[in-house]
Amino acid sequence: MTRQYDGNCKQETGSTNASPKPYPARRPRPRKKARVAEIVATIDTRQAQRVVEVFFVDESHFTNEPYVQRGWFRKGQQVKVFTPTQRQSTTLFGALHLRTQRFYWKRAARGTSTRFLEFLHQLHQRFPEALLILILDNATIHKSRAVKRFLTLHDWVTLEHLAPYSPEYNPIERFWRWLKAKVYGATAFDTIDEVISKVRQLIWHYHEGWLTSTIHFDFEDYQRIL
Repeated sequence: MTRQYDGNCKQETGSTNASPKPYPARRPRPRKKARVAEIVATIDTRQAQRVVEVFFVDESHFTNEPYVQRGWFRKGQQVKVFTPTQRQSTTLFGALHLRTQRFYWKRAARGTSTRFLEFLHQLHQRFPEALLILILDNATIHKSRAVKRFLTLHDWVTLEHLAPYSPEYNPIERFWRWLKAKVYGATAFDTIDEVISKVRQLIWHYHEGWLTSTIHFDFEDYQRIL
């Protein structure tokens, strides 16, 4: 059995009123840009000393419920999106590689510091000879005692935190939004495993260049270290 979501119409051809909103246009705040400049300068110095791999890192939560987004339909017609009666969810850790734009990820039941550190090990296995520099936000799981202790014990990884509330300077945020729009498409899934199967397929197609509509990144603020 499934529940139904009734989308409300807007204008002659419109969208559901629960569509996700893009980040609002804001004037660049000097503090945010200054922090990015500091990060770039630090990485530039490290690159002169050893092999460095830079990643934009973040976590995102997925469920088997539809990701309601904008879609076209006739005036006066309601769009019904069926949803499962039992909600299931999972967390994905992701890392967007600056140099190649490949996407590395790990599934976890919850987003915790322990799972985050496991993800760091996963990246280290892929790039064992490099210093991994991760550009990321200020989430608690990125700054816990366990993470700080881990960083003192391992010299192959360092974290560079953006200024608070700076998603516009972390390209992986755009990747998550693009991926969810592709995965769900206002579609419900019976189980979270079906969602992850679709995620895996789309990421594979993204890497192979098989998508007719893909995502492109603007690394203007990070050109110096590309």
